[in-house]
Formats: sequence, structure tokens, C-alpha cells
Amino acid sequence: NGTSFKMASLQCMKKYLVVESGNSFKVYDRYGQNDVVYSHSIVCGPKGEEKKSKGSKATEETSEKDEEKVKGEGGGEGQGSDKILARGCSVSDEYFAVATDNKELILWQTKPAWKHVSTRTVARRCTALAFTFKGDAILIADKSGDVYSFSVSDPEASGTLLLGHLSMLLDIAVKYDDSFLITCDRDEKIRISHYPNTFSIYGYCLGHTEYITALCLSPNPKGILLSGGADGTVRVWDWLNGRELHVEHLDKFCGDLKDDRPPVVSKLVCSWIGKLVAVLVDGLDSVILFKLHTEVTPHLDAQLIQSEPLPCEGKVWDIGFDFEGYLWVAQAVKGNTVQVYRYIPSCRPLQCVSSQEQFTQLTTAINSDWDFFQDSLHEETMYSGLYKKHFDNLTPYFERKEERMKGRKRKDNKTEEGSKKVRSEEVI
Repeated sequence: NGTSFKMASLQCMKKYLVVESGNSFKVYDRYGQNDVVYSHSIVCGPKGEEKKSKGSKATEETSEKDEEKVKGEGGGEGQGSDKILARGCSVSDEYFAVATDNKELILWQTKPAWKHVSTRTVARRCTALAFTFKGDAILIADKSGDVYSFSVSDPEASGTLLLGHLSMLLDIAVKYDDSFLITCDRDEKIRISHYPNTFSIYGYCLGHTEYITALCLSPNPKGILLSGGADGTVRVWDWLNGRELHVEHLDKFCGDLKDDRPPVVSKLVCSWIGKLVAVLVDGLDSVILFKLHTEVTPHLDAQLIQSEPLPCEGKVWDIGFDFEGYLWVAQAVKGNTVQVYRYIPSCRPLQCVSSQEQFTQLTTAINSDWDFFQDSLHEETMYSGLYKKHFDNLTPYFERKEERMKGRKRKDNKTEEGSKKVRSEEVI
């Protein structure tokens, strides 16, 4: 799944690597000639007008389909920009979808070749996107706290409301058998709901003290959930029992950050091949790494074992593990924008393998296209605007009350003095 609030991003698919910047993305074949097999640019225009796309030969062949506008469910906040807010692919790699700032959900089919399927309107701007494991639905979390389900097999169908929070949703995760949907919000809550009967709430994981930005669900062992947020912690949960197993504070890794607030986790990814956890902190020029140690007997337990951070040459935009356990890093460095790393127990922190034969053509092709990343250079994240503003209503109230009491006392004193004067005149 993919969440918003990012600059350039990577989507590691089994066969393809999708590189995104601003309103555009390019698809590279990882095992072919490493050429751009498809590209797309979103052009924002008034509702009802046709949208145009530009790109590679594969795009031009399907441009007629790309320009179609499929009506859906809409309303809300007015026209936005053409930026991509969230993205995701199905487990089978057969479908890829993005959600835009203009409140649109765009779906592509990737097999046998990339082809635009539909463009639908969503009710609110998306904050997170995920496919179900069966690949039959796209789940969209939005700014108003709702989750909608959009059918893949019926690309013209409107979204179906699944659940709602009282505050903005920031990430979602789906259990591998599609039996549970996990959501996290701006109010420090993680909610576990049955799926597809999401009206039935299974439980909560409570412990974060600021908004929660990232979720990562473990397929093995079952029942392990990792979460990160703006309280500067990564937490490990036995989510089936709502029990917190471990808390890792990130302040010790973030001495270079010039901010009085705790560090904000912007991305949390896991490689279950080596049980390696990679954490991206907003504004940090490195990737924080942990090993996840788990025990199943006599009861489920887990903890994060500190590993050496992975230093980067510049601002880190995005990170992601592929299906073979390689870590891909996108950074704001000309000529060295995308790098690939491999975990080796004897090599710390990680070994850079970008120059190896299987990666060198691909990374060279991406890193030579610096112009593509220009839209991401000056983008700012939205995390600073997600903190709650605390208003002290009691202090002004008590100050006004004290002033009223003082005024009433002065009035009573004047009345009493006037009464004494009247009585003295009567005596005379």
C-alpha cells in the first residue's frame, strides 16, 4: 500500500519498478531491457473536461482509453492539483492504482501490457490506498476519516462506504486472508475491524501519544503489527489481543533534526525474509534499521533489536522492500537518486548492490533522468499541520470571572458607603 505526504516515491512490484514524482510516474521493467515500458502524467482540469496523458510508446497506444472519464461518487472540497497522493498495486501485480489531489482514483491493468482501465471520482482526498489480497477491491482512506471500497472487476462502479473514524485516517493495512482491516488516525488510535463486515469492530491498539502515520502487518508470525507516528516511537503489537509488546524511541537516531518535537515516522516497511524493519523519519538523511525478534511460545512476544542506521547522501524521499528482500531507497541526490541495498548478517549496515549486473542498467537509467524528479525537490510534507492545537479555555475564563468578582466587590463597597452617608445625614 502507499500513503500520501511524500515527495518522489517508489513502488516495488514483482516485475516492475514504478518511480513517481509530482504528477507523473514511469514504469521500468526490472528483468527486461530496463526501459520505460509505460509512463503517465496527470493533467488537472475542470471537472467534465478530458484529461490528457503523455509518455512512452506504450502510453500512446492506449491514449484513447486514457482520456476517458468514468463517472463516480463525488462531492466535497473543490478542485485540487494534479499531484499523486497515494499509490498501490495488487498482490498478483495485475493491477496498479493511484489517487490524485483532484479526488480521482485511476486504475491500470499491467498484464499482458499496461492499459488504463478506469478513472473514478472519490468523495474526499485520499490519504492511503491498498488492494485486498484477493485483488478484487481497492480500499481508499480519506481525510474525513472514511474508508471506501472500489470494485476492480466493475471499473465503473462507485465506491462503497465501509467504515468511518472521527478524525483523518493516515494509513490502512489488510490481513493476508482479507479477514481484518486495520486503520490508524490522527487521534492516536489503531482500530481493527472485521472485513468485509467492517461495522463489526474487533478491537483497538492504544498507546501512541500523537497521530499515527504508518502501519505494517506481519504475515509470519501471525498477529504482529508494527506502527509508527509523530510521538517519535515505533511500536510492536499483538494486535489480535490489543497488547503492546515493544516500544522503540527514535530520538537517539535523530540528533541532527532541528525540531523540538519528537521525530515523525513517515514510512515503515518490513522485509519478512530476514525480519528486517526499515524506518524513515521525516527530515532525516538516513534510514533507521532494526531486526525484529519474535517468539511464539509460550506466548507471542516480539522486540526490535537495534541495527546500524543506513546513512544517505541527501534527503530521503522514500524506501521500499521488494519481494526478494532488497531495500530500494529514493533520495534527493542528482546522479544517485535511486540505490539498492541488500542485508547480509556480516555486513553492517547494508551492502549497496546498485552496481551489480542485475541492477546497474536499471539504476543508471533512473539516475540519469534527474529532470523527472524536479517537481519533488521543493515539496514540503504536511506532517507539521497534523498536530493538534491545544486551546486553554479555562485561564481566560477564570481571569474574566476574577474581574467580574472585583467589579462586583467595588460596586458593593460603593453601595455600602452611600448607605452610611444617607444614614448619617438622617441622624443630623
